[in-house]
Amino acid sequence: MRKKTFSLFAVIAGMALQVSTVLAQGGIQSGRVTDSETGDPIAGATVILSGHVPMGRTEPGDPREERTNDNGEYTLLGLPSGQWNLTVEAEGYQSQPGVVTVRFGRNTPVNLRLDAIPHPLMAELDPALLDGMNRAERNAYLDGIQAELDAVAAARGNEDWEAALSGSRLLVERFPTISQLHMDIGEALTRLQRYDEAIEAYEALVAAAPELRSQVDTTIARLRAQMGDASAVDALIASGDAAREDYYNQGESAFARGETDAAAEWYERAAAADPSWILPVFKLGLVALNQGDIEGAKTHFARAVELDPNSSEGAQAQAVLSQLP
Repeated sequence: MRKKTFSLFAVIAGMALQVSTVLAQGGIQSGRVTDSETGDPIAGATVILSGHVPMGRTEPGDPREERTNDNGEYTLLGLPSGQWNLTVEAEGYQSQPGVVTVRFGRNTPVNLRLDAIPHPLMAELDPALLDGMNRAERNAYLDGIQAELDAVAAARGNEDWEAALSGSRLLVERFPTISQLHMDIGEALTRLQRYDEAIEAYEALVAAAPELRSQVDTTIARLRAQMGDASAVDALIASGDAAREDYYNQGESAFARGETDAAAEWYERAAAADPSWILPVFKLGLVALNQGDIEGAKTHFARAVELDPNSSEGAQAQAVLSQLP
């Protein structure tokens, strides 16, 4: 019995010696990963060492990685000596890259502090609103605001523009620095055809976010074009920002005023901007009918049917064609 016991201890001792020998063949790098704000350990963070070029080779070897334990601690064993790229990744935290030099044996611990990924709304709010809050309180507060923003977005998605407008206005009174709210108000007012108010909303957007001036100027010019301001369309054309809708809307305004020649010109420009768009082609057919140009009307209506026979305009064009001589 004594002999067997001695042999078992000898095997265990031999295994321990083998492990020690393996570990002694390289460096040992350890450390701790914590939250930079709270100092709490970050469990489950992945510590990656990569980019080391082994002796006698020109390309980096395989990376080594280890996850931190419940105390945020990590240990990487058997590392070849030399310089390594160090990266730490953890869910909800910003990745932190660095460089570490590993030497034979146990190295000085490398402790790392990770910054949490900030809530998306933090950059949009006045920092004074968050004074005195810890991270959990901040996130809960910001999540509440986000839920209100999501409700406004849902109203926009349902094209409930009155609800979208009222919701956005309530929010912008509390959080005037959230530029998206000014855009939402401008969009809702535009959809409600309250163009003068929409322009005021977009000007307020520039006050909140001056870097958007160029984009807002284009939007305002487009609104003025929808209001029948031909000079606004000229400005859009000159700047290269004119869209097919700009030409079409001018055609609509002219047609409503009974200016059929001007309407036809704008519809032609809209059709030229997008030859596959049925609306201006259909409206050219209506203009031709209004002017008594039966052959021109037939040509435009036939083209509309060809472009989109299953649309309401295509169906109307086909119905008119069936009644024309």
